[in-house]
Amino acid sequence: MLLSMLKGRRLAIILFSLYCVISLLAASWLWQFSYQRLATSSQQQLDLFASHLESQLERFTYIPRLLSRQSVMVDALKDPKNTALRDIINHHLYATNQIIGASDTYLLDTQGTTIAASNWLLDRSFIGKNFSFRPYFQQAIRGRQGDYFALGLTSGKRGYYTSYPVIHAAEVIGVVVVKMDLSSIEKDWSEKSQHFLVTDPNGVVFISTQSEWLFQSLAPLSELETTALNVERRYLGKEIQTLPFEGDFNQSPSSINITEPNQSSTHYLALSKKHHKAGWNIRVFVPTNSITYNILVLLTLLSLLFILLYLILILIGQRKSRSIEKERLQVKSNQQLEFQVMQRTSALHAEINERHKAELALKDAQKELIQTAKLALLGQLSASISHELNNPLAAIRSYADNALVFLSREKLDKVSSNLERITHLTDRMSRISAQLKAFARKSDGIMTVIALQPVLLAAFELVKPQLKSSQVILDMDIPANSIFVKAEAIQLEQILVNLLSNSIQAMQKSETKNITVTLSISNQQAVVAVSDTGSGIKEEVLGQLFEPFFTTKKTGLGLGLSISQQIIESMHGNIWAESKNQMGATFYLSLPLLNNQESL
Repeated sequence: MLLSMLKGRRLAIILFSLYCVISLLAASWLWQFSYQRLATSSQQQLDLFASHLESQLERFTYIPRLLSRQSVMVDALKDPKNTALRDIINHHLYATNQIIGASDTYLLDTQGTTIAASNWLLDRSFIGKNFSFRPYFQQAIRGRQGDYFALGLTSGKRGYYTSYPVIHAAEVIGVVVVKMDLSSIEKDWSEKSQHFLVTDPNGVVFISTQSEWLFQSLAPLSELETTALNVERRYLGKEIQTLPFEGDFNQSPSSINITEPNQSSTHYLALSKKHHKAGWNIRVFVPTNSITYNILVLLTLLSLLFILLYLILILIGQRKSRSIEKERLQVKSNQQLEFQVMQRTSALHAEINERHKAELALKDAQKELIQTAKLALLGQLSASISHELNNPLAAIRSYADNALVFLSREKLDKVSSNLERITHLTDRMSRISAQLKAFARKSDGIMTVIALQPVLLAAFELVKPQLKSSQVILDMDIPANSIFVKAEAIQLEQILVNLLSNSIQAMQKSETKNITVTLSISNQQAVVAVSDTGSGIKEEVLGQLFEPFFTTKKTGLGLGLSISQQIIESMHGNIWAESKNQMGATFYLSLPLLNNQESL
């Protein structure tokens, strides 16, 4: 017991040390991996935001230049007191402003005073206002395009101003200005998890998805920077406070902390991109709490894993201490079980052998039954076959007696003629005997590729005496081209002889005695049809025809059709019957074609 406790403590120390090392390495790797992936995805978002901002600003870059080239602008600046012309300009600027979607569009003279504006009808109209202090006017009055961001002097709203000089006779006579509302840029990005902001060259935030950061600086402003902002009246004299941010804003990416009043510090990943044309810095702040959360989840999973591992090892140790006794018991149990299995296996082998013997006996019995049915069928044909043999025998006797008389009279030509007739009759009897011998031979049950036409003709020859004695006419409609199937010829001939014999017996009381045998192909099956003109089969009897020991005859065991069905099914074929009462019956045999053969 004491030894087990010492081993348990040692195992716990080893696992705890391993846990500390793996947790440290895993947390370090996860932090670096997550930080890099976050930086990559955030850089992509920053590039998209910068492209969006640039595209919004570029929308109005060429509008002032196009307006400055319109003659109506030049006319208004040359004759500023013409109220009719000024009214035309106001309407023109209003229509233009509506089309381009700008905030305001207005025209300044060389003194910076507004003489026409798109908002001339509003309370905040720019008409008469002087904007000469604005850098965008000072840039344009010098003959170049001006770009500037500031709060509107009248509206107090943020705007981006694009200006262009109106030149006439190589002199600047005025300035056209288009103002864009920057708040629309923020709306498109306010739903993002990242915080986007744009700072001016002094580090003052003037675009941000966080409204509470607007018009505050990332770092304290110097007196010189504050004075310059007041002179330009960019922020209309607002007091610029410093945001509670800590970190290096000159590097990208970098880590910064934001400490809000009465709140814990929040860590951000900061990335920035320079807008060289305006001198702005476009930034994105991404919370890193997702990385911290992932590390906590990882450490929790590792802790659970090591606790589970410790419990598993303890459980394994306890089980191992009991395994020796169990093994001894199991060896004994296995020996007993093996002995029982040997006994059961021996009994099972004996049962299998008995079953195999029974199956062989059953197969032999089935073969004997088929052979018995064949011999019984020969018995049914024996009367007509005997008649077919007796006639030639009587003729042979007569021809032989006549030959002796002719020989005594030395009429050798007559003797030769009689002998030739005797030879012909013996050949006929030999053929009948050969057919009977072949039919009576026990089948080996092996299926081979055979043509159906010879089998049909052989069956016809066997029943020919019976047809003759019963005065039955048999018509055969078989194609000239051979139809090949895989079957056992002797057994197939037995089925056909059985069907023909049944048809002959069914027409004993019929006035018209005709049998028609047809051979055709349908759906890749060779189909043999045997039709007679007998009294037909009752509908209630059709379903029982192929049942063993069922018969409609006064004599017979009722096994012929049942055995025929077993034989044809063993060849993968089928047998069925159709009948119309008092109009004869038709039995069908179908066998699969050996290969794809064209329908006949």
